[in-house]
Amino acid sequence: MKCVKQAFIILLSLVLTTSCAQPNLLTDVSDTDSDDALYYEAKQKLDALEWDAAIDIIENQISPSYAAKVSVKETLAGAYAGKCGFTFVDIISGMQNSPSANIFPFFVSIFGGNTLDTASCDQAISIISSLGTVLQRTQDQNLFMTILGIARIGTTISAKLDPTNDGVVDGVYNTNYSVCHNYSGAPGTATATDGWAQPGPSPQNPLAIPAPVVAPTRSITDTEAKKIASGIGLIFENISALASVLSGDNSTLTALQDALEQCESVAGAGNCTATNEAAVGPELLYTIRVLMDTNGMGFGACDPSKVYPDAAACCPRLKIPGF
Repeated sequence: MKCVKQAFIILLSLVLTTSCAQPNLLTDVSDTDSDDALYYEAKQKLDALEWDAAIDIIENQISPSYAAKVSVKETLAGAYAGKCGFTFVDIISGMQNSPSANIFPFFVSIFGGNTLDTASCDQAISIISSLGTVLQRTQDQNLFMTILGIARIGTTISAKLDPTNDGVVDGVYNTNYSVCHNYSGAPGTATATDGWAQPGPSPQNPLAIPAPVVAPTRSITDTEAKKIASGIGLIFENISALASVLSGDNSTLTALQDALEQCESVAGAGNCTATNEAAVGPELLYTIRVLMDTNGMGFGACDPSKVYPDAAACCPRLKIPGF
């Protein structure tokens, strides 16, 4: 009987370690220092919404070769996305259940009540971008990029124009808050200036947008506007992946497709898919500021049908010289 029991134990051990060429099923709980065990722990931390703990395990405890696996990178990007202030399911569910044609305010509303960390969003984008181009990545990875683009827009605007973090741009828009200017001076002073060179027919146009007498309390800087532009570029670049999970009559999806058309009508065909700030030129920067001020998709009262060339009716002082 003793021999039979020993043989059974040996057989069970062999099954657990070699069956179907799979690793030992007890590895995750028996060898706590192995990469498999550490990765298992990281995913548990992710499920428990313990973002920093999951990030620490993957970045500092798992071996570099194991951390280079695509699945591990995806998990790490998910942890950074959670730390940024959102979950994948929240945004998709929100777009399916509460679609909105007014995309910029809608993206801000998604993050109401959440603790925001825009740098973590940037890190998540960097990780997924490292997996390849839009044609090299999987459909799921491209879908993740559209969600990260939405997060980049929503968190950037929220961090600046929604200080009470209730999901709504606070104050009296166009008086205390602005998406139209980049004020570098002290808020509320006449010395606040706008350093953004105004785009026009000539790239060498020396004119700059003058600041009004009193600067608003909060305004979108050039750096922030470029981040927003690259966020919407991520959405436009991967919009087919987003369309795969939203119905064709989804208001948000339709509004995004309209936004792409509007953007290209101003910035030019193919010029609205910049996915990083460095690729955002003055024409696209101008376009994004005006789109954020339209009444159809933004925060202002601008008529989107008159965005170009009659931009003076939208963001004040943004009229392109020569038109």
